[in-house]
Amino acid sequence: MIVKRDVFPTTRRTWIDQVMDRSGADRSELNRHIMSVYAAPLRAYFLGTGSRWLGDADEIVAGFFADRLAREGFLRDWRRSGMRLRRWLMNAFSFYLLELKRRHRRDQRMGDRVPDVATSGPSPERIADRAFGESIVAAAIRSGQAHCAANDMQDHWGIFIRHTCDNVPYIELANDYGVSSARAAVMARTAGRHFRKALRAVLVSDGTGENEVDDEIRELLEAVKS
Repeated sequence: MIVKRDVFPTTRRTWIDQVMDRSGADRSELNRHIMSVYAAPLRAYFLGTGSRWLGDADEIVAGFFADRLAREGFLRDWRRSGMRLRRWLMNAFSFYLLELKRRHRRDQRMGDRVPDVATSGPSPERIADRAFGESIVAAAIRSGQAHCAANDMQDHWGIFIRHTCDNVPYIELANDYGVSSARAAVMARTAGRHFRKALRAVLVSDGTGENEVDDEIRELLEAVKS
């Protein structure tokens, strides 16, 4: 039986440190990892600002990644900053939007500043934080499901998702899957461990300290549910 590797292995932060100064395939994989986790939060951040007149959100975010991730030292500077990666990216994205506005004024030869569209509701940062939570939860679900499928534990995953997301009681799941209620609970916990492992890995890669991960997971899951 072939067991697929986790999308977010526990050594992800070590892997990031090792890959940051490389080029080629490894660096491309790192860039893809960053874009897969942070594209949705940055898109949400952009849509929460008054700068939506700049263009299509997906194109703006793609342009940001193409510009910043190609810069030598961009990720090394993040490591030295001690900031969470999502904060570092949000700050860099904010500066990128300012650069686009300046370029727009220059290209259009506009004497006056283009006014941003007024916004109301949560701040772009709060919107992006929620989107970040949704993004990594979705990634963790994909990782956990893939791991369970590769290890012949599809029923484990099905029980975990239905109990956790749909609030189906174990006694009902036991009947559906032909196991005891106690066994259904054990199967759900097994699948849940792989889900939490993926969450831990991406939070650590984001810069969360090992002793802070459990609290952050709790807050993240509460925010996503709210």
